[in-house]
Amino acid sequence: MIYKYLLEIKYRIFFSFTTWCCVMINCYYFKETLVYIFMKFSLETNTNNLLYFLTTDVAEIFLAYIQLSYYTANQVTITYLYWQFFLFLSPGLYNFESAYLKTIITISILSRILCMFVLNSFIFPISWNFFSKFQEYLSFQNLTFYFEVKLSEYLIFYTTVYHLCNSIFQVGVLFFLFVDLFRTNLYLIKKLRKIFYFFFFILATFLSPPEVLYQLAISICLIISYELIVLYMIIKTELCNLR
Repeated sequence: MIYKYLLEIKYRIFFSFTTWCCVMINCYYFKETLVYIFMKFSLETNTNNLLYFLTTDVAEIFLAYIQLSYYTANQVTITYLYWQFFLFLSPGLYNFESAYLKTIITISILSRILCMFVLNSFIFPISWNFFSKFQEYLSFQNLTFYFEVKLSEYLIFYTTVYHLCNSIFQVGVLFFLFVDLFRTNLYLIKKLRKIFYFFFFILATFLSPPEVLYQLAISICLIISYELIVLYMIIKTELCNLR
């Protein structure tokens, strides 16, 4: 019996690795388009300025292609692993357990998609525009400073912001699980509300550029999301009681 489970795990790992290899190969095949897409995230929609980066190493462009392909393949494979994990566990679960696990995995995948949309549409352009202000010509007394961005540093900056943003969105999934587990104890949720608010402000500080308006905006969004989740759980509990 154990051999069958181990054999199934081996097959699923093989399929996941095959998926990763296929995505990696396809991403590298369309590497120029992929680089262009990632660079467009840092451009404002109302500007037509040419975006360029420095390369100081012969192999830097090639390594950038590999890094982008590796990054994209990892993100796609992680989503695929979520589904493989569900398919592996669902036959041994009750119907309500399988439905609950499916809901959690679906929310987690949707949060990753929402993270990509919010990151590429708002967070990364705002962060890039904020830090790019220090990369212009600056004159102070008789000194002139000019900063240019390297391609490798740009990719490192993007992946760092993405992992930070994705971690915060996955924390939102943990908040959903917490509220769902303690939905019958509303007093505990109200008691810990101040702690959650403080935690939201800390997350917003790490996520946003060092400007108060951005931090307040992200904190308010997190607080509203938390309150909506709590409201949803309360309504769901009341409907279950009426039934």
